[in-house]
Amino acid sequence: MEVEEIYKHQEVKMQAPAFKDKKRGISAKNQGAHDPDYENITLAFRNQDHAKGGHSRPTSQVPAQGQPPSDSTQVPRWLYRAILSLYILLALAFVLCIILLAFIMMKNVEMSKQLLGFKTELWNVSNSMQACEERQEEVWKSVQSSVIMVRSKVEKLEMQLAGIRNTDTKVQKILELLQRKPQSSPQ
Repeated sequence: MEVEEIYKHQEVKMQAPAFKDKKRGISAKNQGAHDPDYENITLAFRNQDHAKGGHSRPTSQVPAQGQPPSDSTQVPRWLYRAILSLYILLALAFVLCIILLAFIMMKNVEMSKQLLGFKTELWNVSNSMQACEERQEEVWKSVQSSVIMVRSKVEKLEMQLAGIRNTDTKVQKILELLQRKPQSSPQ
C-alpha cells in the first residue's frame, strides 16, 4: 500500500506542472520532448478489491499526461462573439468594396463621356486647322502667282524703260545733229 501511495504522490506532482504549463500554453506532449527532467511514467495499479473478490470495480485513474477538465474543452463565449464580429467586419468591408466599385464605375462612365466630348472637340479643332491650312495654302499660292505676275510686268517695264532711254538718247543725238546742221547750212 505504501508503494501505491508513493506512486500516486509522484503522479500528482507530475500532473501539477503539466497543468500549469497548459495554462501557459505549453502542451504536455511538447514538454516531454524538450524537458530533460520530465519522465513519462505510466503506472498500473492493482486494485485491492481484485485480490479479495475477483471483481474489479471501476476506479478513476488520473492519466499521466493530464487531460484538461471537461469545462475547459468548451469554447469560450467571447470567442464566438469575436469570430462573429470578424465576420461582420468582413461583410462590411465587402459591402464597402462593392460601394467603392460602383462609385468608380460611375466616375468611369462620366470620364468616358467627357473624353468623348474632348475627342469630338479635338476632331473639330483639327478639321478647322486643316481647313485654315488649306485656305492659307491657297492664299499663299495666289500671292506667289501675283508676285510672279508683278515681276514679269516690272521686267517688261524695265525693258520698255530701257527702250525709251535708247530712244531718248537717239532723239538727243538727232536733236544735236539737227542743231548743228542749221548753223552750217546758212553759210
